[in-house]
Amino acid sequence: MSSEVVAALVTEPGGVYVDGTVGGGGHAAAILRAAGSGARLIAIDRDPTALALAGEALDGWPGAVQFICGNFCDLPQLIPPEMAGAISGILLDLGLRSGALDDPERGFAHRAAGPLDMRFNPEVGESAADLLARIEEAELVQMLSDGTTRANPRTIARGIVRWRGQRKLATTGDLVACLRATLRRSATPKLLSSVFATLRMAVNRELEALDTALETLPGLLKMGGILCVLAYQSQEDRPVKRLRDATFIDPSSGAGYRMQPLSRKPLRPTREEGLRNRRALSARLRAFRREAATT
Repeated sequence: MSSEVVAALVTEPGGVYVDGTVGGGGHAAAILRAAGSGARLIAIDRDPTALALAGEALDGWPGAVQFICGNFCDLPQLIPPEMAGAISGILLDLGLRSGALDDPERGFAHRAAGPLDMRFNPEVGESAADLLARIEEAELVQMLSDGTTRANPRTIARGIVRWRGQRKLATTGDLVACLRATLRRSATPKLLSSVFATLRMAVNRELEALDTALETLPGLLKMGGILCVLAYQSQEDRPVKRLRDATFIDPSSGAGYRMQPLSRKPLRPTREEGLRNRRALSARLRAFRREAATT
């Protein structure tokens, strides 16, 4: 949805923009082209491989891009203090890039054999294998209940606990075998994908990062600045949707402001884009503009 993102996000030529999940740099390049001469971009990603790819994709804009390896929820600490309240637009493209999903060494997909890792940054935090080895059954049930899983979370949790009592869950193949033994005919590719997505989101604390970002990032925008969020899962989209009902207070002035949605419903991919890229079919784009609160 690159054209839709750019149409909503880039309202100030030559402005300062943030791509909080730069990935391979596709959206970032489109933003820089649209923003024109003098524009600056802060490119953030937790995945060092993604940042390297983005660096190659954006080498046509020397000096215009600052690359940061980090979490978008930490943006207030990652930028100079004087930039707060001066940003023209922020983009968050949630989920993970297709290249990482297709890399068997990253462990994100049930179809590819590899280590059960799932970390956006393989050098930070615990892997999916480590998480499944130590998590209590009740906590696992809650995690699966909160996620996208389309089966009984208690059954899945019980099966994982029983399996790990006999052998390790060290690879994607181990987890698939465990789920198939537990769910039998119910272990469809769609269900396996949902369990893997739920586990990935837990490993990377994606929902916690999103909640923090939605509280803090609006305050970094200038008045009239735009926040765009591309979500792919319902549990990602729900907190983004709630932005339309929130009121914020600017700590420097004490004035209230709100995030005005630019459309009543989220924008969805066109039929043509869905045919080109099936992974885009679940995308929902919500865009908000920072405006003074009305009394």
